[in-house]
Amino acid sequence: MIAIPRTSLLCADCQCPALAARALALSLRQCAYERTQLFTDARDVPELDPRIEIVAIPKISSAVEYSRFVLKDLLRFAETDFVQIVQWDGYVTNGAGWRDAFLDYDYIGARWWFRENGRNVGNGGFSLRSRRLLEALQDPEIKATDPEDNAICLDNRELLERRYGIRIAPAAVADAYAFEGTRPSGREFGFHRLFNFPHFHDEAGLAELMAMVPDSIFCSEVALTLVRNLLALGRNAEALRYASKAMDQPALPPVLRGDYERLVKAEIKRAHRRERRVREQNRAV
Repeated sequence: MIAIPRTSLLCADCQCPALAARALALSLRQCAYERTQLFTDARDVPELDPRIEIVAIPKISSAVEYSRFVLKDLLRFAETDFVQIVQWDGYVTNGAGWRDAFLDYDYIGARWWFRENGRNVGNGGFSLRSRRLLEALQDPEIKATDPEDNAICLDNRELLERRYGIRIAPAAVADAYAFEGTRPSGREFGFHRLFNFPHFHDEAGLAELMAMVPDSIFCSEVALTLVRNLLALGRNAEALRYASKAMDQPALPPVLRGDYERLVKAEIKRAHRRERRVREQNRAV
């Protein structure tokens, strides 16, 4: 068991508290923290790990409200020098990947693969933050905007660095810490995003988790990326199953519906080609 010094393990979730508690519990299988807290309005969380302390908060009903809580309200609950934030779809997977050198920085999150170097570290869903950063975020010039990781690592980065000496980790450190949209090495400390679950769960395990996920998730780009990742891993039947569930959602945006239809059509064609090759090989034998 890896002991993480001077750090609390925290998660704020009013939408999927059972899954959030699961993420905390899985992290605790890898590491020991000074304190572990789940901030939620839920009165009862099933199968709660006894090491997790429930902290009652007003209901967080939107991404904007979550961002405000993390940026402006989290400080009053932070009792250690650092906080490790997880979400229901991101947690510690490799305690041996911890480095005490992570504590040299005020903020570490997985690298954003779509941004230029020097401004490409920031994913907040699995992130390490110093109390010094939480205090700096109280600056009235820093507004509680959504998404909160953009507010820290892009919108107010120069202010935080210049006025408060905040240090955001470089990309190489972020890559050792976690992955989100980059290719995992297997040595990262943790990860974020539902579409990375196939790296850690077989078909049965993934199905059990997906049964707990709100239907609204299937109406998002995240679910489409999950389907694409399953196809890339050769888990075609699962990919088509979740694509079908997404296409059954009345609220699925038309653009995503079109993406699913093209993806499914292409996969059906590939399946027919595979079947034809097998038949030809059998006839040759």
